[in-house]
Amino acid sequence: MHSLVLKVDNGFYAQLLSFLNQNKRQVNILEDIEDDGYPSISKDEARERVSAAVEEYRSGKMKTVPYSQGMDEIDNWLNSL
Repeated sequence: MHSLVLKVDNGFYAQLLSFLNQNKRQVNILEDIEDDGYPSISKDEARERVSAAVEEYRSGKMKTVPYSQGMDEIDNWLNSL
């Protein structure tokens, strides 16, 4: 089996994906991920970050907001896009 990396125009993407999905016996789609520019982190670094955040929360040092305020802030951000 050969591997192939493609950059496909947004207007053609759905058609291509439909074609590939119709031929699943001959095609194995490995990933559908666009590089977002953020560097990857290791599992160990992720564990350290989560542990630090949990400890910050448990100690009361983490700044938190009420759920509804957080949702409002997310909505405002999404509407600004």
